[in-house]
Amino acid sequence: RNQKGVGLAIADCYQGERRNLFVMTKVPGGLNFQQTLASHHHNMFELNLEYVDHLMTHYPADWKATKASKTMRQEEWRALEEIYYTGKARSIGISHYCQQHIEDIMEIATVSPSVNQVEYHIGSGDVDGVMEACQKYHITLMSFSPLCGPCSYEPKDSLINGDLVNSVAQKYGKTGSQVSLRFIVQQA
Repeated sequence: RNQKGVGLAIADCYQGERRNLFVMTKVPGGLNFQQTLASHHHNMFELNLEYVDHLMTHYPADWKATKASKTMRQEEWRALEEIYYTGKARSIGISHYCQQHIEDIMEIATVSPSVNQVEYHIGSGDVDGVMEACQKYHITLMSFSPLCGPCSYEPKDSLINGDLVNSVAQKYGKTGSQVSLRFIVQQA
């Protein structure tokens, strides 16, 4: 919900060519075909752009999971493909999709998601096979909260300056954050 501010910042501050600016936005999960198109149209209006470089659905359902089904995910994906085919998004993707959610949309997809943004960091593991599914379909895994932003943990377990990451960091002349981020990169 920051499209309006981003659009104003681009208009007020960006002096370069549009092709050199990468803009990504999302539509909420749990929308039907027309709602998805309308949501993206609203994003474009607030961004004051003709297209975005990447568009993703934010969740495989609405936030309360009252609108959650394979059929709904497939309908929303068809709308994202429509947006892609009209040129209003250069690439499309998903966010917070587990293996089954990916399989749901791949059954009908004519365009494969380019990205799946999921919470992933040291300690989170691949609890539902999402990394395997992303590899199977050549979907890039994008880490959300790579330093464990919303997590609850003891200070000694911090992925920024906790005991483990700091001990590894000292060995290699790096920071705890660098070690944590490098771990994610090496999982690919």
